[in-house]
Amino acid sequence: MSNNTDFEASLLELEKIVEKLEGGEISLDESIKLFEKGMELSNDCRKTLDNARQKIITLTEAEKEAESDD
Repeated sequence: MSNNTDFEASLLELEKIVEKLEGGEISLDESIKLFEKGMELSNDCRKTLDNARQKIITLTEAEKEAESDD
């Protein structure tokens, strides 16, 4: 699986967890388990986005350096 596919799958799973938690029809124990899983997914998504942001910054800086060398 690519990072993009992992990100999309994690985001979709996170959305489903939020829906279940907002529905209020699950036990407290299940709510806690889902919340913990949701936090893990949220952290994974944040890391993926941070990595993508850093790649964009690196590419942009490299492009600026290449332009200044001309």
